Amino acid sequence: MRKARFKIGDLSRLFHIGQDSIRYYEKVGLLHPVRDPSSNYRTYTIDDVRTMNTVRELLDLGFSTDEILAFERDRNIRRVTEMLETESTRIQDQIRVLEKKKVNIDGRLRSIRENLSRDCSGTVTELELPARQVLMLRDSYMPDEEINLELARYTDAVWKDMKKRDPSLVSRTDTISTIGACDCYMLDIHAHNDAGTDYRTKKVFFYSPYLKFHCNYTLPAGTYLSVCYRGGFQKTKLLVPKLFAYASRHHMTVMGDPMEFCHIDRYETNVESEYLTELQLPVEVRKRSR
Repeated sequence: MRKARFKIGDLSRLFHIGQDSIRYYEKVGLLHPVRDPSSNYRTYTIDDVRTMNTVRELLDLGFSTDEILAFERDRNIRRVTEMLETESTRIQDQIRVLEKKKVNIDGRLRSIRENLSRDCSGTVTELELPARQVLMLRDSYMPDEEINLELARYTDAVWKDMKKRDPSLVSRTDTISTIGACDCYMLDIHAHNDAGTDYRTKKVFFYSPYLKFHCNYTLPAGTYLSVCYRGGFQKTKLLVPKLFAYASRHHMTVMGDPMEFCHIDRYETNVESEYLTELQLPVEVRKRSR
């Protein structure tokens, strides 16, 4: 068998790879064919078959051609042990990255699914909410058409700063998320946008209870009135007065501006009827005098 010779087609069929790949392995120095004196065709030895077995195994384990070539040139127990240990560490790092991505994806799915189950009948409910960490993108008025540009600029700046402090970060979702997160707005009920269809915004922020990203602002804990609706944002102007009326009827003091939480919108869908928005109004129950 040591004297057996194999044509390039034999190796191609045996290892189920193209002849171009075999020629590449020959070019980089992994295979060493000899010329058949009678036909001048390249032929491969049983040692080339052994090399191809090694190449196939190491490629399947994630090693590069250069790493395999270095191993073939210096094949010994020390080298193979170092190779396998290095690759094991590299795979463990990849597992950590994948686990983090899975947590991120599962958080987005949980958020979308929970929002789809919200009551959108227009009923006002009272919520006791904890302090919430958010990313405040702008604490002043910003037209809708500028939000995505501002988001891109802010994300880039924060990402560069975070990456400088922690080079191990591998994903910009450490900075901000949009799909499955919530773009939110504090509303100025005394001013309207140019089209007159919605209130102007006082502040723009992003929030998610299930995704971890850079936060720089805290919404205070307390009592909030809440109402949800589906469809276009024009309904906000109809429902915000309903929150104020509810507060008045139930002897509540309004403690801040109404907020618009766009749980499902243009980031998840371009079908407006699938939009899902929640309005919240911070309130405090007034103590009745005796």
